[in-house]
Amino acid sequence: MTHRVEADYRLAGHVRQLVADVYGAASSAVVLAPGTLAGLRLVFASLGIERIALSAGEYFDAQSFPDTAVDVLDADDVLESVVRHQPNAVLLSQVTWKGERLPLEPIFRHIRRRLGARTPLLVADYAHAGAVGFPKVAESGADVVVGDVTKWITPPTWPDRLGYLWFRSPAHRAQARRIFSSFYLACAKPAAQLEARWVDPAALEKVTAFRLSAKPTRRELVARHAHDLALAKRMAGWCGVPQPSSALLWIGTAAGVAKIPQWVEDQGLLWRPAGGGARVMCRSDLAP
Repeated sequence: MTHRVEADYRLAGHVRQLVADVYGAASSAVVLAPGTLAGLRLVFASLGIERIALSAGEYFDAQSFPDTAVDVLDADDVLESVVRHQPNAVLLSQVTWKGERLPLEPIFRHIRRRLGARTPLLVADYAHAGAVGFPKVAESGADVVVGDVTKWITPPTWPDRLGYLWFRSPAHRAQARRIFSSFYLACAKPAAQLEARWVDPAALEKVTAFRLSAKPTRRELVARHAHDLALAKRMAGWCGVPQPSSALLWIGTAAGVAKIPQWVEDQGLLWRPAGGGARVMCRSDLAP
């Protein structure tokens, strides 16, 4: 390998270790991707996934998987819906796009108990897992966990978004190496000198610099979550919406949105979907 390639892989190693440290994983089980959807679609295509079941609160929808049949499930009836539709994969978020926390481990445990050998690939979306205290990936009960490297950790105004995938079993990890080894910086070690471009080294360098300077730890982030949740509950009171189950607060009324403090938008914590309402990442470390 050239000096530049070696340097890039060292950066990727730092980023994988950040994910491993924060989410209680082995870094060797972590694959990097330019985003969660890119990595997930590659996994589904490589494993021959033809039918996917999603909850109605997911960040992805049928348009995210154009070559695959997609069933949208009622979050209150996931088990029976999975038995009825018999998908090849089930994708559920730890925290839905409106901030609702889903009990992933019991749901996945019940699916395994009911279906046995017919259990589909179980995938947990950890994009906003920081909103519920950074639960360890193994605690999700999923076969595969996908998430955002920097969300809830680095400054939210950063434009660079790196995705990661974690694989539970040795068999799935071996499949991941087969799927991703030809992509530059995806896995711990390159398969060959010439590889397809995949992850941006500049994004890795930026996250690595943050890790080395800020030195974020799992203990500190988990401790911060209590303050994040307290902030979310205070803001829910200000805006007149129900108390949240996570630090990702959904405000669905125009009157409530009007009461969101200006510093929230200034810090890059506010998202206004086209259909109305607003969502706030309640980061206590950025509050005045």
